[in-house]
Amino acid sequence: MNLTTLWQTAPVRWRRAILMAAGVLVIVAILIGINTTSRLTASDVNVLVNGNFEGGFVAVPGCGHVGSGWSCFHNAGGANYGFYDDQWGPVVASGSHSQLIEINTWGRSDANADRVAGIYQTVSVVPHANYTFSFRGMIRTTEMGGDPWRYRVQVGWVQGVSKDWHQVLNWTDVGWDTYYPRTEPGAFSQYTTAIATTDRQLTVFIRVLKKWGVPEMELDVNLDSIALTGPATHPHHPPATATPTKVVVHPPVATATATTPPVAPPPAVTSCTGPERIANGGFELGFSQTYLGMTGAHWAPFVNGGAANFGFYDDQWPPVVAGGSHSQLIEINTKGMNSGEPNRVAGLYQIISGLEAGKTYELSLAGQLRGVGGGDDPNRFEAQWGYNVGRIPTWEGVTNWQFVDLGRIYPRTDPGSMKTFTVRFVAPAPEITLFLRGVKKWGTGETEMDLNLDNISLRSCTTVVAPPPPPTGVCVYTVKRGDTLAAIAAKYHVTVHALAAANQILNPNYIFVGQVLTIPGCAVVAPPPTAVPTVVHPPAPTPTPTRPAGVTYYTVKPGDTLSLIAARYYIDLHYLARVNGIVNINHIYVGQVLVIPGQ
Repeated sequence: MNLTTLWQTAPVRWRRAILMAAGVLVIVAILIGINTTSRLTASDVNVLVNGNFEGGFVAVPGCGHVGSGWSCFHNAGGANYGFYDDQWGPVVASGSHSQLIEINTWGRSDANADRVAGIYQTVSVVPHANYTFSFRGMIRTTEMGGDPWRYRVQVGWVQGVSKDWHQVLNWTDVGWDTYYPRTEPGAFSQYTTAIATTDRQLTVFIRVLKKWGVPEMELDVNLDSIALTGPATHPHHPPATATPTKVVVHPPVATATATTPPVAPPPAVTSCTGPERIANGGFELGFSQTYLGMTGAHWAPFVNGGAANFGFYDDQWPPVVAGGSHSQLIEINTKGMNSGEPNRVAGLYQIISGLEAGKTYELSLAGQLRGVGGGDDPNRFEAQWGYNVGRIPTWEGVTNWQFVDLGRIYPRTDPGSMKTFTVRFVAPAPEITLFLRGVKKWGTGETEMDLNLDNISLRSCTTVVAPPPPPTGVCVYTVKRGDTLAAIAAKYHVTVHALAAANQILNPNYIFVGQVLTIPGCAVVAPPPTAVPTVVHPPAPTPTPTRPAGVTYYTVKPGDTLSLIAARYYIDLHYLARVNGIVNINHIYVGQVLVIPGQ
């Protein structure tokens, strides 16, 4: 008996039940298909930049190391604050980095209540749309007793652009009540909330609150996996504050012409080559015996004592010398001690004269941090610089300590390379007292921190005018509607980076109609010879410019993500983003043309 006969002989109620069940299955399949399609769209993105902190950190004066794309704030007062690139595995939720925000009262007799510190970011959004704000975090402390709600993490936002956390009127507690010992991390907590936008831009804030003025304690909060997910801004409509127009991807519609580009004001170049203001910055002029050890001539040492041993040495070991034959070694150790005290400091200072108040100066140095013991916290040792106005050789009065980025901490007997650090500042007076110091943060026993310093220099900066570009011999291209920088670069056989650099374009995804671009490496085409009578032939078709060898192009389709495209072509996700000038790896749009290198 076949299926047709079975169907015809089956009772009517059975046939109705089968039809109803089939209808339900069809509806469910349609709904599942709709939901899947709606999730896999290139327009539903994380609009935040560097929310996972894998895009790097920058040194921010007054704060420390803050994730690129983020800004920082705190309310000062009776507390010390720190912002760090934390790479300690137990306090990273995903990837290799998290943002650590620290509030401590080590050595503070003026500890105040209600100390806050946090980060914020302004992003472009679609007005009158719904977004989901989420992130993960962990709270650690050295003070496990007391009020169970003594530390809080809160979020808030401002419609539009804001740089002032005081403007936030909707602070909301995320409800994290679990605190771990500082050296014994636990599990990350999750927080998610909905945000309805009313403007083209939104500023989101996350802050840490230490409620009570407890002395000699530390609060550490790690943040990671921060996302503001929702519709991407339309490719045709960039944020209201942006001048350029973001252009939809189409093939180029015009060719470059060999003309002289419009004359623009030449860029200003800062040159810091003034007279040297540091005496014996390379430590080749000798050392003096002080009560703390051998200190470079013209320098004086300082320490804060307590439960630690201190040493100053003339170091002549080549791996820790940047130039010449000597460097200054500063040591803090707790050898023979079961424990020490946190925040032990040791450093050098020198009185600098002959400065011009209001003039910009560049401080540069080479340095390296080494150590043994102290745990696996990558921020357990730190180098800092600061100054007092005038001849005030008391380091306790310095209120402008700033982080000196010397990279990773090397094993004491296995040094790496000396790293160069450079910073510019405006001289507040004709004379300052400059301080450089190392900090051993934790009160760990049987630990040694070694800080080597060399090539310390302080020179004034001047502004010179760069020569204008040559008036001839340059090809230019005027952007038309539908162009993209990647398509223009491919047309003229140059890289996106070379084209962006030649035109000082910071974001290769943003160009505007009418913009005149200089095509690097393009020579002026000589005018054609005078026409002479000749036999008429049909015009040959214009050859399509060949794309440079070794480069593949991919057009983003619905459902694509940058990570999926990178995996498809077996290349690194962040390298693919850099090649295409993509700042936010979660933000691509349908029709966008990507350069796939090395294919």
